[in-house]
Amino acid sequence: KQWYQRRVRVVDLSKPETIWTTLESLLAAIRQRVKKVIHELKVESPSAANNLVAECLARYDADHPDKDSLDIIPVPITIIGSKYDVFQNFDSEKKKIISRTLRYVAHHHGAHLCYFSSKIETLVMRARGLLGHLVFKTQLNKTTCTDHNKPIYMLAGMDAVSQIGSPPPAPGSSNLSHYLSHMHGGDPFGTDIDRSLLEQWKQLYLSSFPQESEAVMPDDPTKDKKYNEPIVDSVRLQKDEELERFRKAQERKMRQSAAQQ
Repeated sequence: KQWYQRRVRVVDLSKPETIWTTLESLLAAIRQRVKKVIHELKVESPSAANNLVAECLARYDADHPDKDSLDIIPVPITIIGSKYDVFQNFDSEKKKIISRTLRYVAHHHGAHLCYFSSKIETLVMRARGLLGHLVFKTQLNKTTCTDHNKPIYMLAGMDAVSQIGSPPPAPGSSNLSHYLSHMHGGDPFGTDIDRSLLEQWKQLYLSSFPQESEAVMPDDPTKDKKYNEPIVDSVRLQKDEELERFRKAQERKMRQSAAQQ
């Protein structure tokens, strides 16, 4: 069961100059790992691999207008936008670009998106409810919020390109096709599915918020103190303990089975 961990990733809303680099690195690592695990799983249990993919796709209704144009990562992913207490004081236009970009990235990859601040009790409760649902399957609050002047809350499968809107042309980039033709291969965000729209959002975001060149992700961001979030970390600890108990139980069963043979 360990390959089916629910992935929670945190980006710092107070530092837009690190958001794209952070998110790109995190999603790249998840995609690489998931691809390897599904390949191995198909050998051991093709039905389990198919069920994993089907469960994530099931979050999108059969008639969802974007279902065939997305590049969903087939594990449950939640993107937490932290430090909303700082972000809420940003210029409205900056908040609009950041929020719409994050909404599209989350939508494109089949992820939940939740803004959070440990200093705002309503956001603590909302994040706790979402993470509790991911870990313990508790009832999920499905009341979404898409207003960029308010804390964004959007569940996988409930957003749409028509609701997010198209990105305006990035400053100084009138020829998007020329830009795309010079992009390097191996985009960590996925395949060519709907790549042009994702690249438009990326171009707009990087033009608006140039990323820190020295921003390099650690091997395991979950253990880096820069990304500490008490609520998220406590739920992750519960999940890790649950997985460790499962691992030990499986080992006991294997030893008992071997002893009986």
